[in-house]
This record gives sequence, structure tokens and C-alpha cells, in this order.
Amino acid sequence: MQIAEVDASGYRLICRRNDSLSPRGRRLFFASIVVVSFGIAIAWWFRGAWVVLPFAVIEMAVLYIALRVLESHAGDCEMVSISDDRVVVERYERGRRSRHEFNRYWAQLVVRRLGPGDRCGLALRSHGKEVGFGDYLTDEQRLTVASELRRRLKNY
Repeated sequence: MQIAEVDASGYRLICRRNDSLSPRGRRLFFASIVVVSFGIAIAWWFRGAWVVLPFAVIEMAVLYIALRVLESHAGDCEMVSISDDRVVVERYERGRRSRHEFNRYWAQLVVRRLGPGDRCGLALRSHGKEVGFGDYLTDEQRLTVASELRRRLKNY
């Protein structure tokens, strides 16, 4: 989570996915797993257990697909901006952008309990339109953001 003050009356919250591996790191990870997996599979193939090799190929194909899906979501983020009389929620998912704008005076923050424990979800609502956000935050961070957004929305 990254919070940046725009000015005295503005606020911007940027939430990004936890992307612990860079694209280069993902490639190195995949290459090292391929070498180890195929090394073991080929060793068993030479000992007569030839069926291990096709399963190693399937395993690496599934891992490759999983890493490609992660790569396609690497740039995903959410932004909530408050400035003057506008509240804007923007989401970037897999290269697609969605933008929702609310009047600051009418915007309401909604905090929902999603299940057992402290699981919660955030949304902004106004005039029958509701937009969820905060998917990339932990529950603790969501509650912190909720209190900050409530304070900012009330100060208008």
C-alpha cells in the first residue's frame, strides 16, 4: 500500500498486488525448477521408470501456465483519489482500466464483514451505485484505510 498526499485538500491511495518476484526472478525460478525436475525425471527414465518423464513435462506445463497468469496480473492496482468535490476509484486489471467517479458530499464508505474472523471488504456507494476496492490490502490495512477515508470524507 502506498499513500501519497496530493495537497492540503487532496488524498490518493494506491494499492498494488504483492508481487515478490520480478519477471526476471520468475524466469530464473522456472528455469531452476525445470532443470531439477527434468534431471530427476531423466535419471528415473534411465533406470527404467519411463513414465516419470511425461508427468514431469505435465508438471512443468502447469507451472508455466500458473506463472504466466501471475505475470498477466503483475501490473494490477487500485487507486482511490479524493480532491475537492470528487472521489475517484480506478482499477487496473490485466491491462483494462475501470474508473468510477462520485460526488464527495454524497459518497459513503461501506465496510462489510465477509466471513468468519475479521475478514472485511470496502466499497464506496452513492445514488445506488457501489464500487468495491481494497482487494490488495490485508484486513488490518483495510480497517486503517477505512478510518482514514471516513475522516477525509467527513472533512468536506
